[in-house]
Amino acid sequence: MIRPQTACRAAAAAILALSMAPSAFAQSGGRNEYAVKFVCGTNARPLSPAAAAGTYFTGINIHNPSDAAVPLVHKVALAEPGRPGRPTAITSPFRLAYDEAVDIDCAQIARLLAAGGVAHGPFFTGFYVIQSQTEFDVVAVYTAAATRTGPVTTIHTERVPVRRRGG
Repeated sequence: MIRPQTACRAAAAAILALSMAPSAFAQSGGRNEYAVKFVCGTNARPLSPAAAAGTYFTGINIHNPSDAAVPLVHKVALAEPGRPGRPTAITSPFRLAYDEAVDIDCAQIARLLAAGGVAHGPFFTGFYVIQSQTEFDVVAVYTAAATRTGPVTTIHTERVPVRRRGG
């Protein structure tokens, strides 16, 4: 059973985190971070940039196993072939309630990049970075097909470990 004082403290912490600006949230003491690799789009040039010709999709599933609603922020770091890519700014916080989950896909990642003024081609890779003060269940689902409308030829899932930042 959760004690009322514990529940009140958790609610106050969630409200405080939601009221912070995105940069303040990211810089607050002690946070959890998940860097999820994504591979998106159609690569028509085999082995350039180091991927076979085909169409690639990534689904990022985030689940809140905690007993309370939890705020999180996210950003996208685009990987460029042979040089560093530009990251987007950290987004405003949003919340996942107890046992809620969200799925982030390649179209949403492309919109985040566009909103951040980060251009990309028809095939793009990088990291979708999630930051929160609470741990989540984060799983990446990777699929690929020979063509954009063809059947799935491969699927792989990977649980993404948490990295603790700051203190």
